Amino acid sequence: PAMAAAGPPEVVRAAQKDDYYRGGLRSAAGGTLHSLAGEGGWLRSEKETELLSDLAYFSLTTLSSYQTLGEEYVGLVQVDPSRRQVPSWLRRSALIVLHTVLPYVLDKVLLHLEHELQANGGTGLGAHGRAGMRLWVHRHTACLSEQQRRALLQALHVFSRGLTCLRRLHVAWFYISGAFYHLAKRLTGITYEPCGGAGHPQKPPVHAVPGGASACDSHTLWAPLLLGVHHRVVTWHSGLQRGQGEVPAPEAGLPTALPLVP
Repeated sequence: PAMAAAGPPEVVRAAQKDDYYRGGLRSAAGGTLHSLAGEGGWLRSEKETELLSDLAYFSLTTLSSYQTLGEEYVGLVQVDPSRRQVPSWLRRSALIVLHTVLPYVLDKVLLHLEHELQANGGTGLGAHGRAGMRLWVHRHTACLSEQQRRALLQALHVFSRGLTCLRRLHVAWFYISGAFYHLAKRLTGITYEPCGGAGHPQKPPVHAVPGGASACDSHTLWAPLLLGVHHRVVTWHSGLQRGQGEVPAPEAGLPTALPLVP
């Protein structure tokens, strides 16, 4: 018989652990950028640095067929909708894109669109002062009339509030149904099951590496690379030297709740 799916406490705890390590990785990457490019360069690229940090974390874990550090801590493994095997590489790739890249792009587009609509086409940066996504948004809004700008700006505010409500409702439904804590997992159909036991999907051969993570035999160098950053992040965040393989205790400053990221 198939095992029951993982309960909300385990899923939330895994997500909190992952959020903790992702936050430390973001801080370490931001500190490196700040020392190399100065405060101005760091401020201009803060969101991009966070995105690259998240992509690195999930590429070295989920995309490479590893458990994330949070999933390993609570003993969970990702499964596809059949609940009999791990998700395919394509499904895992879609999960990472929906969980990290899509929110970044959506936030950028909405932010630049709001700035352009509020600029009324005659103030703010000139065409030569815009670049990338903001230039693309400017080209598509330059021909709008004042009335159209006001209507679109109002619709934009309604859309932003609607997204916030959708995320909150999704989390509330998770606590009722017990599945799909993140919108990205709902869209890809990826859920969790406890590791081990009869009926559990077969995991690939693994062996332990220093730091408490598991590395697949075909990627033995990737996990140590991630864990090298992980240990520095834990030491920096807590101010205490931890032994190899230790995971911070629940009272070690973990966030009580996660940001609602789709």
